[in-house]
Amino acid sequence: MTPTTAQVVPAVPSFSVDDGFSYAIPDEMDLVVGSVVRVPLGGRRVRGYVTGVRDGSADGLKPVLRRSSKVPVFGDRLLQTLRSIAVHYVAPLSVVLAKTGPPNLPGTPRPPRLPPVTGAPPSPLPDLSGRLADGGHDRPRFLLGRKPWAEPLAGLMAEPLAAGRSVLVVMPTVVEMQALADALEEHFPGRVLSATSSADACELTAVWSMSTRHAGHVVVGTREAAFWPIADLALAVMVGEDRKGMKEKSSPTIHAREVLRRRAAVERFGLVLVGPVPSSETVAAGTPLAHGSRTRVWPLVEIVDRNEEPPGSGFVAGRSRTAIKSVAARDGRVFVFTHRRGYAPAFRCLHCRLVRTCKTCDARAGRSAECTRCGSTLGPCTGCGRSSFEPLGAGVERLTEEVAGFVAAGPVGSIHATWVGTERDLPLVSDVDLAVVVDADGLIHAPNYRAGEDALALLARVAETVGAGSGRRAMVQTGRPDEPVIDALRRGDPLEYLAAQIDARAASGLPPAGEVIVAEVDTAPDADTELRELVGGRADVFGPADRAGRSRWLIQGRDLRPVRIGLRRLVQTWRDAGARVRIDVDPLEL
Repeated sequence: MTPTTAQVVPAVPSFSVDDGFSYAIPDEMDLVVGSVVRVPLGGRRVRGYVTGVRDGSADGLKPVLRRSSKVPVFGDRLLQTLRSIAVHYVAPLSVVLAKTGPPNLPGTPRPPRLPPVTGAPPSPLPDLSGRLADGGHDRPRFLLGRKPWAEPLAGLMAEPLAAGRSVLVVMPTVVEMQALADALEEHFPGRVLSATSSADACELTAVWSMSTRHAGHVVVGTREAAFWPIADLALAVMVGEDRKGMKEKSSPTIHAREVLRRRAAVERFGLVLVGPVPSSETVAAGTPLAHGSRTRVWPLVEIVDRNEEPPGSGFVAGRSRTAIKSVAARDGRVFVFTHRRGYAPAFRCLHCRLVRTCKTCDARAGRSAECTRCGSTLGPCTGCGRSSFEPLGAGVERLTEEVAGFVAAGPVGSIHATWVGTERDLPLVSDVDLAVVVDADGLIHAPNYRAGEDALALLARVAETVGAGSGRRAMVQTGRPDEPVIDALRRGDPLEYLAAQIDARAASGLPPAGEVIVAEVDTAPDADTELRELVGGRADVFGPADRAGRSRWLIQGRDLRPVRIGLRRLVQTWRDAGARVRIDVDPLEL
C-alpha cells in the first residue's frame, strides 16, 4: 500500500520542531525518508525533510506542497545517527539534517565508466581491506604513521574500490585535502572526487550527486563530507582526527570523528583513523592501533635545553642557530616554528619562572585577572607571591627578524630557503632538512587541560616536515627537558604519555573519563539560576565567568546526557527571549 502521510521536520533552527509534523502525501507524489519537500508552516512555505512515511488516515492534514528533488539526502540508518548527534551536541534536529545535503538541490548524474583498479601498493591492513571488499565490516582502527599518506591509503582502499564499493577520506584542511586528492588520482585515475565547502556551489553539488548516486569513487573532503550519504560506503578514513579542524567552532560544535564513529557502527562500514598521535578519546575507547611501515612514528628529535643558555640570548638557542646556519650554508631548507599566532600562550612569573595557574581549578592562566575556566580571581603568583608575568614564546614577526639577522629568512612560501611560521603554515611545509621549534614550553603549558596532548601532536607534526635521509632532523627548544611530553617526543612514541594523561583525567573527571559542556549566554539575567536548577546534583557547575561579553559556565560530570536533554528546552527559552547562546559540547579548549 502506498504511504499516505509523511512526518516532516521543517528546516527551521528550533528545538520546537524536532519531532516534525504530519502531512498528507498527494496521490501522485512518491516520498521516502530523506526526501526534501516544501510544506506549509504557520502561513509560510518552508523546506522540510521527510523523517518517516506511513499508512493511515490523512483526514485534516495539510498536504505536502511539492517534492523538491527526486534524490533523498539521507536514509533510515543515517537518520538514526543524525538523531543521536543532535541530542549529543544539543542541536536542533533540522540543523543536523541540513548538513547531509549539497548547497543546491541534487541531481541524478549518469553512471560513469570507471577505469579498473590496477597497480596499487600493498595495504597496511590487508585483513581489513579484504573484509571490506567482501561486504564485511570491522571495529574502528587507528593507523600510526606520518605523511605522506597517499601510498598507505591507496593500498588500504584498493580492494574495496576494485570490488565496486566507495571510500570516504576526511582531511582537516583544504590544502591537505587537495594535495591528497591529487596524489590519489595518480593511483586511481578517474575515480577521485574532491569535496570541500570552499568549492563553488554548483561544483560541490555535482560531486555530492555523483558520490551519493554511484559507487566506486574515492571522495576526499573536509569535515563536512562526514555527513554525506556516500553510495555503498565500504571505508571511511579520517586523517588527523585529533586536529581542531575536525570540530566545528560555532554551535552545534560537532566533531566529524564522532559522526563517522556512530555512522560506522550503524551503517556497518570500516573506519580507520590515521595520524602520528591518536587523541586520548581514541585511546580510551580501546581502538586497536597498528603501526605503519616505519618503527618510529616521527623522525628523530634533538632536544635543546634552554637552561644552558645565558640570559638574554634571544629566542633561538646557540645550538639551533649553529644548525640553521650550517644547513643554510649548503642551500638546505629550514623551517623555524613558533606558536604565537592564533594560539593562546601561557604566562609565567618573571621572578620564580613558575607557570601561572588558577588556585581554584588549577587551569593554566593567561594575562587577565580572572580564570577563563571557572571565573575565580587569579591574584599573584602561587609560587612566590609576586605579580609580574611574561608570555611564553615569541611572535612570528619578531622571530623572523631575529632569524633574518644571521640567515636569509622569510615567511612560509617566500623565496628564502629558511621559513618562519606557525601551525597554520604546517600544511604547506614538507621535506625540509631541519625543523626548529623555538619554544615548546608555551605549547605544553598553555591554559588548557589538553595542552600537553595537543602539544605532543603539534610537535610531532612539526617533526613530520623533516624529509627522509641522513643528517636531517628536528630540534625542539625547552626549558624543561624532563617534561613527559618532551620524553615522548624524544622516544617517538605517544602511547605511554597518552595512557598517563587518561589516568590523570580520570582522577579529575575531565574528558575522556568525564564529560564537559560549556554554555555561553549574552543576555539572560536568570541564566545562572535556571542552569543550576536544570543540572541539580547531577554534575558540577563552574561560573559564570566573563568571556568576550558573554557569561560562561562550565558543566562537568560523568554522564551529562540528562543535562543535554534538559538544555534543549532551556536554550530554546533563552533564544526565544533574544539571547545569543553558544553550547560547546566536548570542548577542545578549556
